[in-house]
Amino acid sequence: MDEDMLRCVTEQGFAARTLPLPLYVRAHAEVLVPAADAGERLDLRAADIPLLDVAVAADRRGALRQLVERAAVLRIIRSGRGSLRGSLRDSDGDSGAGARDGSPPAVGAGDSHDEAVARAIYLELARRRAESGIEKGTLITGRDPAGGPEGVALRGVDGRIDCYLLGETAGVPAVGAVLRLDRLERPLCAVVCDLWERRGVERAVQAVLREFVVTTLPRREDTDRAPFPYGDFHDVVAVGETDFEVLTPRPPRDETGELRDRLRLHGHRARVRVLGPADRTALVACRLEPTAKSEPSTESEPVKRPTTDTEDDWRPRDVAALGLRAPRQLSLTYERDDVRIGRVYHENSKMRTAYGTLPVVDIAEMSPPARRLLGQAYRDFGHARRQYPMRPAGRPRLLTLDQVVRRRRSWAAMGDGELTRAELAHLLTLSYGTTGAAVAGQDLRLPLRATPSAGGLYSSDLFVLVDRVSGVEPGLYYFHPGKRLLQLVDDERTLAEVAEYTGYRERAGEAAAMVVYVGAFRRNQWKYRERGYRTVLLDCGHLAQSVVTTATSLGLVAHPMIAFVDDYFNAYVGVDGVEDAVLYLTLLGPRRTGDEAA
Repeated sequence: MDEDMLRCVTEQGFAARTLPLPLYVRAHAEVLVPAADAGERLDLRAADIPLLDVAVAADRRGALRQLVERAAVLRIIRSGRGSLRGSLRDSDGDSGAGARDGSPPAVGAGDSHDEAVARAIYLELARRRAESGIEKGTLITGRDPAGGPEGVALRGVDGRIDCYLLGETAGVPAVGAVLRLDRLERPLCAVVCDLWERRGVERAVQAVLREFVVTTLPRREDTDRAPFPYGDFHDVVAVGETDFEVLTPRPPRDETGELRDRLRLHGHRARVRVLGPADRTALVACRLEPTAKSEPSTESEPVKRPTTDTEDDWRPRDVAALGLRAPRQLSLTYERDDVRIGRVYHENSKMRTAYGTLPVVDIAEMSPPARRLLGQAYRDFGHARRQYPMRPAGRPRLLTLDQVVRRRRSWAAMGDGELTRAELAHLLTLSYGTTGAAVAGQDLRLPLRATPSAGGLYSSDLFVLVDRVSGVEPGLYYFHPGKRLLQLVDDERTLAEVAEYTGYRERAGEAAAMVVYVGAFRRNQWKYRERGYRTVLLDCGHLAQSVVTTATSLGLVAHPMIAFVDDYFNAYVGVDGVEDAVLYLTLLGPRRTGDEAA
């Protein structure tokens, strides 16, 4: 489980946070940050967050596992026990003399002890292979239809990723990846070791993507460019080609046993120390040392690091020490639980297998009453004691579309005057009035309106809370789009009273009227089921934009507002908040005389 990996990070005194990647990068990234920056809070200051390390993998679990390993290495270094000298045991349980230099051991994490040991050995072997100098390799081809491994990592970019077999280290195959992009100052490289060569290709691609992500992160001005961790082997000479399909098809049945045998054959042994609990994520430190009696090895000799116990001679890829910081959007994030329900809804409202998840709707097979019902997408307060016709005479003088787009501002100053009844009539008619009809079947004419709607079902209703409109008494009205009437719903509350239940009380109090949008979910969920909730919200958004655009063209101010107390407004309008609910508000008012500013 991801939570086990995440817990292992926090138990080591750090925190992990998801790093948004460009859409052309097909991977998942997590960053290691100080524990104090664990909370994904809304921080409008966009404060700097130091990054201790970056991990890139195919999914979140893989990235978190890398952070577990790097957190352990960083903790070892900061504890001053860089080499864990004398504290490691080999795979047979014998205590060793420890490291011959001061570098930290490789650390591996996995679901089992054996998996963690294998990962640690692979990391140590890759480090040695990178240090030994890389001049030639065998190009790997045929990874995907594009002819290389970049198809699994990048899309739509001007460049490529080349992967190579780079020989063996202690009998274990090494795979290198080189990322070449035209806009990069230099190619990026990464090398991994893995008995399963196909997995090695995937890991090498993810490793080089990590280097690419690091180059894109902001850096403090007082720090130099990070040293290249893998050695710069982008000019490796391809001495041949091999198809991806002929690489080792699967890992050995006993991977750690095979690794141990190959290490012994090449004169090495692995010394291991358990760092983490075995009942959750296994975490081990590992170092390779020569055996007393070594057999000949065909691998190139690695460059030796100086023998020292000081922590500063070698560091893990700890980018915090190199001055990297999180991108600004990382501080504008949230806890996953804050949006869990929304994500569950979105997942359940997806349409799958074409239209197979929706019922097939054939209007011709409906009964005549059912067909007529489709054309009656409105409410009717026909017995209201006050009704006002909304059929304006003549055509209003409207701003051009260019003027509307440039002039529209939600916070434009409102004047103290009234809206005219004609202005309100034009606004409602041009934004949601019936503008025509469509023939559906032999006996059905569906009304068409000024605003689009999913399936022509018109799942939104308009209510208008009038305060200062000439010729219309204050109160809450329903706009009947077919009859073009304002029908009284409630006149016991004033706009000033209702404004108390919005997030901008003073601004709402300036308005001459307030448009209230009500979603009628039953009106389209019979057809679209779970996806119907999406369409209701989309319909409401279309309608609100029509209201705002039309109001601006009439020279009025329209201020959309989502800050309101749902239960209060649902009760005020008279809906239950389940089958029907208030979704949105728009404040309307005359533009202040002489005010043309944004």
